[in-house]
Parts: sequence; structure tokens; C-alpha cells
Amino acid sequence: MLPTHNEKMLTRRALGMQNGNSVRRNFLAVRVDGADIQVASRLAGKGWAVRDPAADFGSMRVFRVTTEGAKAIGRRLPAERIFTPTA
Repeated sequence: MLPTHNEKMLTRRALGMQNGNSVRRNFLAVRVDGADIQVASRLAGKGWAVRDPAADFGSMRVFRVTTEGAKAIGRRLPAERIFTPTA
């Protein structure tokens, strides 16, 4: 299954790849009432992203890209960027 254009762009943004090809981070904060929340939720439904409720703030919801999500856009997550949820 290939990501849609919006899914690919949101994943690149989460990885800090808007202006290059290096993975610089692994988080994306989207407004709960914004357009990107739907795309981020689709990514989570596909297993390409996970919500990180511990990092939410105000009306912003935080998502992190999974290794499968990075692979879907042809990238590999460096070990230090792999998200491991805390209990």
C-alpha cells in the first residue's frame, strides 16, 4: 500500500525533512480541529504513525512516525529517532 501525497508530506514534516533528505526528528503536533489531524489519524490507522498522548499540549495532538511509516516513504529511522512509548 502506497501513501497518499498528503500522507507522504505529513510524514516528511514529522521527520523534519521539509527542506532536505535527512531525518532530523520524529514528532508532529497537529491541531485537534485542523485538517492534518485526519491525515495523521489515517497514518496511525495504517500503522505508519502512533499517537503520543504524553506529549500532547493544549489543543495539539502529537504523533510519531513508526519504522513502517518511514519505510513507506523510502526512508529508514535512525535508532535514536525510533519512538518507544513509556508505560
